[in-house]
Amino acid sequence: MVSTEKIPNVIIRATNEVKIVNITNPTSIEYRSLKALRLHLAPASSMAGAGKIGRKANDVWKDLPWKQFRGQVFRLQRGIFKAQKDKHKAKVKRLQRLLLRSRAAQALAVKQVTQLNTGRKSPGVDGKTALSTRERLVLCQRLNKHWHHWKHQQLRRINIPKPNGKTRGLGIPTIADRAWQALLKLAAQPAYEATAGERSYGFRPGRCTADAQKLIFDQLKKTCNGKDKLILETDISKCFDEIDHQVMLDGVVLPIEALKGLKRAVKAGVRGEYPSSIKGTPQGGVISPLLANIALDGFENLGSNQWKGSRRNGTLIRGIRYADDAVFILKPGADIQRLREDIDEFLKTRGLRINETKTKVSKATDGFDFLGWNFRINSRGVFKSAPSWENYADIKAKVKATWKNDTTTDARLKRIESQVRGWRQYHTSCDMSKHALWSLRIWLWRKPSG
Repeated sequence: MVSTEKIPNVIIRATNEVKIVNITNPTSIEYRSLKALRLHLAPASSMAGAGKIGRKANDVWKDLPWKQFRGQVFRLQRGIFKAQKDKHKAKVKRLQRLLLRSRAAQALAVKQVTQLNTGRKSPGVDGKTALSTRERLVLCQRLNKHWHHWKHQQLRRINIPKPNGKTRGLGIPTIADRAWQALLKLAAQPAYEATAGERSYGFRPGRCTADAQKLIFDQLKKTCNGKDKLILETDISKCFDEIDHQVMLDGVVLPIEALKGLKRAVKAGVRGEYPSSIKGTPQGGVISPLLANIALDGFENLGSNQWKGSRRNGTLIRGIRYADDAVFILKPGADIQRLREDIDEFLKTRGLRINETKTKVSKATDGFDFLGWNFRINSRGVFKSAPSWENYADIKAKVKATWKNDTTTDARLKRIESQVRGWRQYHTSCDMSKHALWSLRIWLWRKPSG
């Protein structure tokens, strides 16, 4: 049991006054301006000594100046980005340390993993699925005090089914470890973005699948003679499970103390299976997509050495990558065998290999699937984009599974409405004439609501 003397106080800095208020005191917190509010917490002894707290902590967390926090973090990230662009390594590390020590970044990292992420309720080895407001405040203190020598716990393994009938293992860190990873990601991502490839769209700020769709359209439209081009579809086998640790960490730009902690994190094994990891990065980690992007940076540029022709005609090979999935658009005359050799050599240095069953070459007129869409050039050379039949079957299966849940009819209909709306918004730039979901609507109409 922790004595009341060790319970943290809240220091409130307003326009012309500073007040120190104990967060367990029943008196109300007063301040002149929310915009001028800044929260500082004294170090807490441990997470276990948090104890119960009333509505006061909820008010403190809710009234934090989140907009100001985001502005402070963005300004630091912008400075990191510019310094990395100018190759000022010492300035990059200095700004990253400022960000990692920032109360604003620590609070945003905790909020991200406890309130915003879709997988926030997934428990780690400690079994925690959520944190109380008091525990969030104490976690901010832990990050402030221990970010530079963080002890990462082991992972909890869960298996999720894949479309081919196999399972994919996810390594789930604890909530506290996910918050620490989110803090490191805030510092490491701007440095990566300064040098990242322009045709990589997966898990990057300001980029999405619609950007990749637009680039494919620009490469295959009628004025670019898309009907004469070939498509090389690639898929990396077990990318997150097999990726080499050293190659991955060599590309991360972070202060040395944070980099050592990140190394301990990727080396953390799965409890009950193996004590330490020698390769791969856990798919359930917050920073894992960034680490995979860093390791695969440049994959989409393979084949650019085959450039020839005028500036207007561009290169013979144009790669487009989303995480570990990529397609290469090849003009007539491109050396496919040489490109495959470049791909194999690139992946070999990272401990990876190509998935031969999902890698193939096809004509643009035959069509290909990428990111849930089917792209095809018709006989007249017109570009067509529509939801892939596999993606279409997935939304139908998801809606049917939701309808069979043991919940109220209103709750099921609300959930189905959200699923269908999200699916249609994702495919808003597609030809939906053959994917109107009429059969699904009839199926729902015929099913009893009991």
